[in-house]
Amino acid sequence: MSREIRTIRLRRLQGQIGEVAYQITKLHFSRFQEPKHVWSPPMNAFKCSSCLRVCVELAGVRPENVQVEVSAERLVIRGYRATPEPIISDEPIEATRRKPVRVLTMEIHHGEFEREIELPEDLDPERFTTQWDNGLLWILIPRKAHA
Repeated sequence: MSREIRTIRLRRLQGQIGEVAYQITKLHFSRFQEPKHVWSPPMNAFKCSSCLRVCVELAGVRPENVQVEVSAERLVIRGYRATPEPIISDEPIEATRRKPVRVLTMEIHHGEFEREIELPEDLDPERFTTQWDNGLLWILIPRKAHA
């Protein structure tokens, strides 16, 4: 058998092995669920003279999927981010999601998330406000007025 024929057969075998690996991976992601995992989004907190400002990185999260709870002791942010999936622009989304996709890496957290921090005592939790800016959730909690 010539070297060229062996090379062709080897490449065909590599393709078949790749397809088997893809099918195993595809089944893993679509048929089995990992145990429930809650991830924590990154956060920055700034204590200013008149308030506490908290910035939470929530790119890809819809505002209606976020719940913010502020009490005298703590700030809790809960929510959900859908799994980012590829969309082919020239086809309808429904058709694209049915196409097999080879996952090469999945590093973006998705699913339920929760983040909690303790708050200083001098804040007024009743007057907090929120604002979205380019995938960042800003939470402003004013300080209590001193009499």
